[in-house]
Amino acid sequence: MQISTKQLERIRDIIQEEAGIFIEDEKLVNTYKKKIEDLVSKRGYRDFESFLIDLKQGRRVLQELINVVTINETYFFREEHQFATLLEHVIPELHGKRPKDEVISILSAPCSTGEELYSIAIFLMEEGRFVAERDFLLLGIDVDSDAIERAREGVFSKRSVHRVPRELLKKYFVRRDDGFVVRSKLKAAVNFRVANVMDRNRMRELGTFDVIFSRNMLIYFSGRDQVRVLETFHSIMKPGGYLFLGHAEKVPPSLGLFEQVKLGGSFIYRKV
Repeated sequence: MQISTKQLERIRDIIQEEAGIFIEDEKLVNTYKKKIEDLVSKRGYRDFESFLIDLKQGRRVLQELINVVTINETYFFREEHQFATLLEHVIPELHGKRPKDEVISILSAPCSTGEELYSIAIFLMEEGRFVAERDFLLLGIDVDSDAIERAREGVFSKRSVHRVPRELLKKYFVRRDDGFVVRSKLKAAVNFRVANVMDRNRMRELGTFDVIFSRNMLIYFSGRDQVRVLETFHSIMKPGGYLFLGHAEKVPPSLGLFEQVKLGGSFIYRKV
């Protein structure tokens, strides 16, 4: 079934409302039109209105549509200096302030196919001292259910692990014909769930966190939705917690939610 530009724009509005992702006109027509038409054909819809009704009712096809348009381009140890800041500055501070029996919780949102969260786990396990003295919760969430399934499987391409040093690759991965699979000790250190950062109630159900990594997501959101997500992050973050963003992302000081601080080689944000 062919979908007109106006119909594509109606679909785009639903995607933005449900997932916060805004798709520019050029990408909508040149990148996603064919993918959306393929989805509609695969699901057997004979007319656009039936497809639209199912989208608005939040059925399974909405999740499939979101999976089509989400971007899952990442790799292990990306922006490695932020992991160094986490281990050399943030964790020692939290370890000193939090009660010894309190779990330090770290959220990766969105986690895509898991490379970021697995990278954090490797850094913690290699440092060793903190995980020996207290428990950590490492949780990754993403609106893309296919990405979460791949994260749980823990199978990655050569390109995905190209920044991992050889000794760590051998220690934490098993080589296979189709790439590398994480060893059980690494897989046991992390958790993954499907969750939408635009769903404030669902986010609050996840609990509270000491650290949130949310790198290179806000750049795809409108200004209004950026504020909405930052407010949600603030509401689920423990006092004195830290927010890590991508290098092109910032928290407006006027919001009064976070203060920018420079720790090590990174500019990050502390909850106020």
